[in-house]
Amino acid sequence: MSTVDFPLIYCNGDSYSNPRYHSVLENNTYDSVIARKFNGYVINKSISGSWNRRIIRTTISDMLIERKINPRQKIIVLLGLSFELRSEIWIDDLADPVAPEESNFKQHTFSGQTNWRDNLLKNIDIETNNRYNANQKFYKKYSEGRAFFFSPYAERINLLCDIIMLRKFFESMDIGFLIFQSPKAETLESDFLLDQFRQELVDDHRILNFETFGFCDWAYEQGFVPLDHLDTPRIGHYGPDAHNAFAERVLIPRLISTKQI
Repeated sequence: MSTVDFPLIYCNGDSYSNPRYHSVLENNTYDSVIARKFNGYVINKSISGSWNRRIIRTTISDMLIERKINPRQKIIVLLGLSFELRSEIWIDDLADPVAPEESNFKQHTFSGQTNWRDNLLKNIDIETNNRYNANQKFYKKYSEGRAFFFSPYAERINLLCDIIMLRKFFESMDIGFLIFQSPKAETLESDFLLDQFRQELVDDHRILNFETFGFCDWAYEQGFVPLDHLDTPRIGHYGPDAHNAFAERVLIPRLISTKQI
């Protein structure tokens, strides 16, 4: 029996869908639950600390390869999106080798503080972590500039634009998919582009509303206890029990109702 007789369940995201995040999650994240249910196999490209552009870009790269290898195989893509504060930076001289599809992109978060904006405006250090040993002077300037001009509206508009284009890519490749937030996104008000792109996606049940639904929030509201962040469970990482329930109660019914599996 060839591989095309089995569905490929492809998952990409950050630590919330990464089976390597904790030993109890190995073969127990929601993608593995779905694969067992439908006699498929899993490719999970989630990396802890991931950001949305990386998740989308590497998924496109992987799907181009998978479709060339198996043009008729059933593929289901599960994307768990991350925090919009996370962006990326290009590092020319990487110390550690990476997978080719990751290229020289690395995560950039200008601050881990919750009060970074107030501190920035008061000229207090926002404690940007220069983990790549980049030029200290310009890394700090870049981070402070990014923080000063950061807008959740700009991030959301660009994300929704990417999702609209990604949807068309999946459809052109005959690839099934579900896209959702891992931690629920910030609720935003009105803007022309934001409203236009929201409206374009609102009736597509393959894309769960980013502002009203998140895997972590769902797990907390269902009464599951996270593996960590017990004081802030809405951004905690959940164990096999929550992943199994999420697959059985949310993802599988939606895959069936959208006639993708």
